[in-house]
Amino acid sequence: MHIPDGYMGPATYAGFWAATVAAWTYASRRVKQHLSASQVPYLAVASAFSFVVMIFTIPLPGGTTAHVTGATLIAILLGPWQAVIATSVALVIQSLVFGDGGITAIGANCFNIAVAGPLIGYGIYRTIVAAGSTLRTGRSPGADSPASPPLELRLAAAAVGSYVGINAAALLTAFALGIQPLLYPPGAGASGYFPFPLSVVLPAVMIPHLTVVGGIEAAVSALVLFFLAKSRPRFAELGTGMLALAVATAVLASPGSASAHEFWIEQKGRDFVLIYGHGTHREDFDPGKVKTVKAFDGRGKIVDLKKEKKEKALFLSTAETPAVVVVEVDNGYWSKTIYGWKNLPKRQASRVVEALRSFNYSCTLVSWGENAPMLLSGTGLAIVPLKNPFEMKAGDSLTFKVSYQGKQLPGAGVEGADHDTVATTDKDGVAQVKLSKGHNVITLTHKEPLRNDPDADFLSVTATLSFEVRK
Repeated sequence: MHIPDGYMGPATYAGFWAATVAAWTYASRRVKQHLSASQVPYLAVASAFSFVVMIFTIPLPGGTTAHVTGATLIAILLGPWQAVIATSVALVIQSLVFGDGGITAIGANCFNIAVAGPLIGYGIYRTIVAAGSTLRTGRSPGADSPASPPLELRLAAAAVGSYVGINAAALLTAFALGIQPLLYPPGAGASGYFPFPLSVVLPAVMIPHLTVVGGIEAAVSALVLFFLAKSRPRFAELGTGMLALAVATAVLASPGSASAHEFWIEQKGRDFVLIYGHGTHREDFDPGKVKTVKAFDGRGKIVDLKKEKKEKALFLSTAETPAVVVVEVDNGYWSKTIYGWKNLPKRQASRVVEALRSFNYSCTLVSWGENAPMLLSGTGLAIVPLKNPFEMKAGDSLTFKVSYQGKQLPGAGVEGADHDTVATTDKDGVAQVKLSKGHNVITLTHKEPLRNDPDADFLSVTATLSFEVRK
């Protein structure tokens, strides 16, 4: 339901801006009059809650999206004008920081979602509560006692109000888009504006909201009110309840990290295994991403090997025991979105924060010899020990040198088992790490801006060096 830039002409978005600024001005005055200093944190929590629930979206035809907003729920809990401010702040942050919704369209998005939606939804809620209380008792409830009617009545009123509120916002959004061909007909020099008429955009936007999104919005509002009513009777300490809900939702919605996974090589008997994951966690991967696999003996000659995909790993079988095994992986495009990392190029992902072009070099050192440093330095991003690690024991510090494209790489962070930075290369690309007994993996990632690629902002190259410490 966020309208991007370029979908509305100046007359439309200017009109929305005027109406929204007027609503913001009035809402600010009302909030100052009725919101005490102790309740200001509740407003911030409400804004964070709205921001989090709007993360989960359903793509709609024409470039827009559908999502719950929490706006009517905030209006019920804190007041309608507080909801205008809280939801507007969430929408502005989404537009300016995450590019979700256009800057010129902020006025329209805020008017539809943060002004009209909660005001209409709250009006429906109050009307149902008042009518239900009147039928039950013969008198209307006090305007300052929204918790006095039965819980069942309040939950039903909140569900209906939320359903109507979000569908009213969707209807306004569809109308704003659908009138563009009327205001700017084809051939009038405005072909870049939204091209679909009301006959197309109304069902495209409204059917998902009337059938799915509205029901989810209603359910969320009713469930939250039920939770608060049961845990905090009469909505006492509602800020605590909202904070708990916002934190829990944020934890569920927090994006993962692409840097938390890498490729490395382990030895299994006479075979070697290429693994993708982190620590003891393994993830499946496409073996087609593996571009080069080479094994060398101590003299630097190539050793024959065979590849076989088994479960979540790629098994490498060699005719004789090699000294070094080197694997190059083209891990493709990765886009960091507000939903988490997606293995997609930037132009195919939604709500992208940054996008990477990812490569991985994985090496395992089986035995040491005079040719080992040369063999390990043959990759794009290379980690080369400066002395024999097999002569060292657990607790000793291994010195190694890092190079990128044949040049020393200073200031590079070396990661430990938990992806904490355990060392940083000096001006000569040299660093030290403390060894542990058993399987050791040294991991390092180099990231640099990438130009002339519309699908990635950065080039990300990761290298791992693995070996066994038996002492």
